[in-house]
Amino acid sequence: MQQTAVVTGAASGLGYELMLLLAKDNYNLVLIDIDEVKLELIQSELKKNHSCNVNIIPVDLSENNSAETVFTAIRNIKIDVLVNCAGFGVYGSFINTNWKQESSMLNLHIITITHLTKLVLQGMIKQNQGKVLNVSSIAAFQPGPMMALYYASKSYLLSFSEAIANELKDTGVSVTVLCPGPTKTCFQEVVSSTSSENKIGFNMACPKAVAAYGYKAMLKGQVVAIPGVLNKILANLPRFLTRNRTTSIVRKIQEKNREKTSNTEVLINEVL
Repeated sequence: MQQTAVVTGAASGLGYELMLLLAKDNYNLVLIDIDEVKLELIQSELKKNHSCNVNIIPVDLSENNSAETVFTAIRNIKIDVLVNCAGFGVYGSFINTNWKQESSMLNLHIITITHLTKLVLQGMIKQNQGKVLNVSSIAAFQPGPMMALYYASKSYLLSFSEAIANELKDTGVSVTVLCPGPTKTCFQEVVSSTSSENKIGFNMACPKAVAAYGYKAMLKGQVVAIPGVLNKILANLPRFLTRNRTTSIVRKIQEKNREKTSNTEVLINEVL
């Protein structure tokens, strides 16, 4: 029997790339995103080129109770893989950023992902098999001035994933958390809208390569997946420097990136 994968944030970025890998491996798909038009186009394209069934659920996962909305739609489907990739971020000083945007981000990164994972895991435990892939970020390993809540929410996702991965040992269910660095997606197009090639090119990764790395890690049951040697070094930076020093370094990087856009506050629609 074909297995079924649920992918959030499937209309673009890493969610899209991970969805393609699952389709190539003949998974039936449930694709979730706020962009209904893109979901419909993807559904049509997949039906032409793959033998998998494709269901779409257009929903804003930053809204309250959205996890319940999704689970109600999939509760009668045997779920073998859950990919939590939907996310966004807000750039700017904490005292100046928009709280409505930030509260939506926190609801998505923390409440919705946690709740949906909890609901889906119940079925995975009963069937003694399943895989969860949560997409966090290299930002999870240190504080991030100028994107304070984004970094903090990604730290939560890393800690949460590692903890439940330990709890689920010997159940047949694995949890993997992917922590990429900067990746060439529409995230970067928003931050540096004046350049199609993007000015923030340092340590920039290909989304296909990042998705493939995370996908392989999920299949192997690896808990933490950090693609790229430099990203592995950056993730371990707090072990060798004081937290104050690490935070200062991140602040300088963020401020340098800030210079590449004229926006006082940047709403990032595709975040890694």
